[in-house]
Amino acid sequence: MFSTGLGPYYNPLAELIRTKKKDIKNIQIEPKKNYVLVIDEINRANISKVFGELITLLEEDKRIDAKNELRITLPNGEKEFSIPPNLFLIGTMNTADKSIALIDIALRRRFEFIGVFPDYSKLEESDGELLKHINKQIYSRKKSADYLIGHAYFMSGVETTKVIKNKIIPLLIEYFSGKTDIIEDIFKNSGWSIWYDLEKYEWEIQSGTGGNSF
Repeated sequence: MFSTGLGPYYNPLAELIRTKKKDIKNIQIEPKKNYVLVIDEINRANISKVFGELITLLEEDKRIDAKNELRITLPNGEKEFSIPPNLFLIGTMNTADKSIALIDIALRRRFEFIGVFPDYSKLEESDGELLKHINKQIYSRKKSADYLIGHAYFMSGVETTKVIKNKIIPLLIEYFSGKTDIIEDIFKNSGWSIWYDLEKYEWEIQSGTGGNSF
């Protein structure tokens, strides 16, 4: 308490400060929410334009409140810009796309690369077995999991025959430079009869049960 002539002014102020301190102790600090920024087909982007000076700030130890916190001035004049620790960036890419080779080494160092491979359990048993057979054949020829075909093709509700003709075969043609004999071999013992008709110059597709043809 203040006993001087200014006490009537200072004492209420001091009491207010003490009250506020008690309130602060009782406040529960809400945990920070996480935010996710997804950049689709990141390997097709112009990385230097997408990130610019921010590429350095992506590192964990350069973020706000981190050991080596770093702040920069953006080209638009904004000063003291930094990235918080609760912001996560996810970049997607097709590993079979040759443009993946163009990804800057600096970007590779700042991201974890996690492969997402076909999940056959998501499909009907017959489609799952067919896709598993196709992928085994692809891997035996390409010696790389980057070329495996994903299960999403068979989850659109379209007939399997149409998926094979309009999605799978065009992809295999690209993989194997249009060599029809290789594509025919891939489907051998798959439960499907698939061949290239040299008179019609189109693919003939028939299920092993004989129920579907295209």
